[in-house]
Amino acid sequence: MSRQNPSAIARVFEFESLPSGRVLVWHTSVDSAIARETAPVLEDAFQRHDNIAVAGARRLAQDGIAAHGAFLLHPKGFVRNGRGAPRDAERFDVEVDAIDHGVAVVCGHAFQAVHGADLFEPMVGFGSLALITLSLEARKRGLGRVISVASTTIEEAKNAEESFDRDGFRSSIAAAHFRNQLGFDGEACDLENVATSIDLARLRWNAPIWGASVGFGKYEARGAYHWDLYNSHDAYRRRADTLISFLRANLSHERDTLDLPILDIGAGDGLFAGLLARHQLRVAAVEPESEAIAIADARMAAEGLADLVTCMHGSAEKLPFPAHSARGALLLDVIEHLRNPVRALAEIRRVVVPGGAILIATPAWRYGHRNDPVYHLDEYRPEELERQLHACGLRVVQTARIKGAYDDVVVLART
Repeated sequence: MSRQNPSAIARVFEFESLPSGRVLVWHTSVDSAIARETAPVLEDAFQRHDNIAVAGARRLAQDGIAAHGAFLLHPKGFVRNGRGAPRDAERFDVEVDAIDHGVAVVCGHAFQAVHGADLFEPMVGFGSLALITLSLEARKRGLGRVISVASTTIEEAKNAEESFDRDGFRSSIAAAHFRNQLGFDGEACDLENVATSIDLARLRWNAPIWGASVGFGKYEARGAYHWDLYNSHDAYRRRADTLISFLRANLSHERDTLDLPILDIGAGDGLFAGLLARHQLRVAAVEPESEAIAIADARMAAEGLADLVTCMHGSAEKLPFPAHSARGALLLDVIEHLRNPVRALAEIRRVVVPGGAILIATPAWRYGHRNDPVYHLDEYRPEELERQLHACGLRVVQTARIKGAYDDVVVLART
C-alpha cells in the first residue's frame, strides 16, 4: 500500500446534533437534505428497540441490490449483510456489527463516550472506517446495540463501494488506525483471537457464529459417499475431474518442490486425494473426523494408493506441518463449514511454498437458499471470497464458476 499524508484524506462523514440530543451522521456522498429527512425514522427505532447506540438506514445499490449494515466479526470477514439480495429482500430491522456507510443516528451519550467528533475528523485519519469504528467502540464499551433500520432507505452513489475501499481498508492510514483502535483486522478478523480477548467480549453477540455445532456425523451415516458419488453420478465425476485437472495444470514445477506433498485439507473420505494420487502425486490428506480418516485409509489401500497418500488427523486452522513444506493445497467443499476461515487461510499461507497453488471450491451463495442448511455455516458470493483471500495475503490468480447440476465458486490463488 502506498503511504499517504493525513491531509490527503478528505472528509468522509458529516454530523450534526439533533434536538433529541442524538447525533445525525451521514456519508458525504449522501445529500444533507436527504440525510435529515431520514432522521425521524431512524430516531423512531430508538423507541421500538431497547439499548440502541447506533441506528442506520438500509441502503440500495444502483442495481437495486440491498445492503443492511455490515459484519466484521464473521467467518467471511468484512461482509455487507444482504448484499446480493433483491431490492425488497430486507424488510425488517436487523442487528449488525456496524453501520459502515449511508446515514445513521447515534445515541448522544455513546457519541461523546467514543469521541465520535474525533473519529470523523479527517486529520485523525479513520477515513471511511470512522462510522464502523464508532459502531464497534460503542458495542465494545457496552453502550448499546447497532441496528440497521429497514423502514428508511438510502440510494447509494454509483462509486460508493469503490470510495469505501479507497478511503477505508485500502488506505494504509485508515486501516492502521482501525487495527490500533480495535485490535484486529477489519477485513479479515481472526475469530479465535477475538474469543480470547476480554476487551472484545461484548462484540461476540452473534450466536450461530460463536456457539458450538453438534458435529459432522455424515461419514458414520453415509460411509465413503464422495467415492460413491464419483462412481455413480456423471455430473459429480466431471466436476471432480475438472477441479483436479485445473490444480494439476497450475502446480509449480520448480525442481525443489516436486517431492513435496499437496495438501488436501478437509479431505473427508479421501476422494480428491485419491484422484491426485492416480496421477502419481504425493498427497497429505488432513481431516478432523476420525471416521472419515478410517474410510479414507481403507479406500487408499483398496485403490493401491496408500504409498502416495498419507491420511492424518488435523484441522484447517492448525495444520500439522512446518512452514513451506507443501507444494500446493486443495480446499474443496470445506471453507463453507469453517467457523474461522481467516485462521485456516493463514495456516495454508504458512505451509504452502511461496508461489504455490491453492484451489478453493465452494457452493455459491444464493438469496433465499442454502445448498446445505444443516452443515454449511456460510456460503460465499465470488467477490466475498476474493476479498477474504486478498485480506489474508493470498493472491487471486483466476476465478471461475461451475454451473449446471452444481453451482460453485472456484478460485485459484497463490501464496
